[in-house]
Amino acid sequence: MDYSIVPIGGIWINGAFNVPLAVVDKYIRLASEYQLKALLIILSTNGKGSSAEIAKKLGITSSDAEEIMEFWLEEGAVAADGMEVKPSPAPIQEEAAEAEKPSKKIQITAPVLTPKDIVDAAQENAEIADLLNESQVVLGRTLSHNEREMLVNMVDFYGLKSEIVLMILQYWRSVNEKESSRAKGIAYVLKIAQNWLDDGIDTMEAAEEKLMQLEKSNKLWKEIASLAGIAHKKPTIRQGEMVLGWSNDFSFDMIAAAIEQMRENTASPSLAYVDKILKSWKKKGIKSLSDVENESKEFEKSKSEKTGKKDDKIEGAPSYDLNEIMKNARNNTDIKF
Repeated sequence: MDYSIVPIGGIWINGAFNVPLAVVDKYIRLASEYQLKALLIILSTNGKGSSAEIAKKLGITSSDAEEIMEFWLEEGAVAADGMEVKPSPAPIQEEAAEAEKPSKKIQITAPVLTPKDIVDAAQENAEIADLLNESQVVLGRTLSHNEREMLVNMVDFYGLKSEIVLMILQYWRSVNEKESSRAKGIAYVLKIAQNWLDDGIDTMEAAEEKLMQLEKSNKLWKEIASLAGIAHKKPTIRQGEMVLGWSNDFSFDMIAAAIEQMRENTASPSLAYVDKILKSWKKKGIKSLSDVENESKEFEKSKSEKTGKKDDKIEGAPSYDLNEIMKNARNNTDIKF
């Protein structure tokens, strides 16, 4: 069946606003329902809004609204208070023409449950009843309606095992206890659950392995954020997975070298730029600092030949200090690879 907009319909009475084509072309598959709704709220108010306003319109807490907006902050679609807005950095050398493919994620809209629906679900399913009781023990408090609704849907709709849900809750509580000044909202729990669904994690063994990876990525993030000059104290799930992938392919001194190149070539910290550098190195088989130095010399030599210089002497120095990078890497003793 085909559809067309009715230009004289009542939906137009209060006016209209612009929506970027990328929302339909890209983010309608990558963003969650609440992430899309939050962006629409910002777009409808002349491109400005607060977490409190988003929370009020979506019926969620301000902390959950901030968690939702982290996605758009990462994508560079919005800026938070105090953030300096800079143009996106130009792609590096050979990666310029290569479009980055979006990751495939499961996007499912869970049903809205009333208090009666939740009570009925607990009465019909002993696993759900036990989960609701155990969750209160884990969190040390009474669950809100939104939390109870989410937990029921995680088991009854998404199909996660209750023991895996409890593991996620325990991890969420531990994260908030360590970072009380920047506590993660309940939306973070659902983000983890959706991420695990995408990865096919459906056993306790797989869940335990995933939690170990999360812990490792959090430790690595602190070192990377410090080197890169990033203010965020805790990584988002997407950022944690990205830096963990770096550690699987490269030693820390190589990651530090990529960060140094990023700092030399961008006006503000950009993990996306570091990611492009490391992907380029992986593609070229560059695995050590000496490989990086050789590539820099080859690049300078090629540039010199193109500009008509005849001597073989390389003018200028690399944009990074290898001795300083190795010194910094040796000082990061809490990161093991």
